[in-house]
Amino acid sequence: MANCVREIEGDLFSAPKDHSLAHCVAADLKMGAGIAVRFKQLYGKVDELKAQNAGVGGVAVLADGPSRYVYYLITKKTYNLKPTYDDLTKSLRAMKEHMAKSGVGKLAIPRIGCGIDGLEWGKVKEILNTVFGEDGAYEIVVYNYVPK
Repeated sequence: MANCVREIEGDLFSAPKDHSLAHCVAADLKMGAGIAVRFKQLYGKVDELKAQNAGVGGVAVLADGPSRYVYYLITKKTYNLKPTYDDLTKSLRAMKEHMAKSGVGKLAIPRIGCGIDGLEWGKVKEILNTVFGEDGAYEIVVYNYVPK
């Protein structure tokens, strides 16, 4: 299993434009807390996301330019619940399918599922390497935001 996850310090939203972005949300797409708030402010289009009817274990997608996407990993039903590792894994696999079809090899993410959702980063990182590391085609950069 290759290690395709690289961690850096910095602001996720300054990631290079050849990296697509992803974060975890609830199926209700409220995005009222954590980093999801910034995704909502920057990318909006909540109606477009809702229209995709992605359920738990799925992914909703917005295009940001010709070959960049913003992925909304649906890891729980409503904002006040906690995700499971299993549902996170399913969402990541759904995203990988879209990435493979769309020729996306580079992804920038926060420490998904950690923070408010309470998953352990060590386990999440393992899942990322399992899902994306097998064929060496993917590079995942994790942005750890360090407030100055």
